[in-house]
Amino acid sequence: MDNTLQGGCLCGAVRFQATSPPLRTLACHCTFCQKVTGSSYFAESMFPMDAVQFNDGPMQTYAHVSDGSHKKVFVHFCPTCGTTVSLSFERWPDIRGIARGCYDNPDAVAVTSHIWTRSAQSGTALPEGVDCFTQARATLDGTPEPAQRFARPVMARAGGSPPPGQR
Repeated sequence: MDNTLQGGCLCGAVRFQATSPPLRTLACHCTFCQKVTGSSYFAESMFPMDAVQFNDGPMQTYAHVSDGSHKKVFVHFCPTCGTTVSLSFERWPDIRGIARGCYDNPDAVAVTSHIWTRSAQSGTALPEGVDCFTQARATLDGTPEPAQRFARPVMARAGGSPPPGQR
C-alpha cells in the first residue's frame, strides 16, 4: 500500500508529495493563522523538511515575524490562486508545515492537537480526547507545556480555558 500523501493548491499549479507520515497534525488557533487562512484556524501537518517534495509550479513566500518568538514564519503560497500551501520556520529550519486542506484527501491525516486555544474564535469547539494547549506545545526554550484533554467537546472562548466543569 502506498502511504504517499499528495496534494496541491486550488488551481493545481503547485503540487506536492510527502513520502513519510507527518510528525504531527495540529490545528493552530493563533491570530496569525486566523489571518493567513482568513478562517478560524489553520490545520497543518508537520514534516521533516526533506520529506516533502514540490513540483516546479511557481510559489511565492511571505515572511512574517512572530509576535511570540520574534522569529520569521514563512508562508508559501501559489501566486496564481493565492492558496497557502506550506509554512516553514526560522525557529525550526528542519520542519515544514503542509496545509491539511491542500491534501487530495484531507482525512488521510488526523488532527492530533489544538494549539493557541486561548485565541480560538467564539463558536469554535475543541474536540474530546485530543491534546489542547492554551498556547504552544512548548515554551520558547523547548520545555513541553501540559496538555488539556476533554471528556466531551467543549466550546472555546476568548481568554483561555473552557467554562468551569467542562474540563
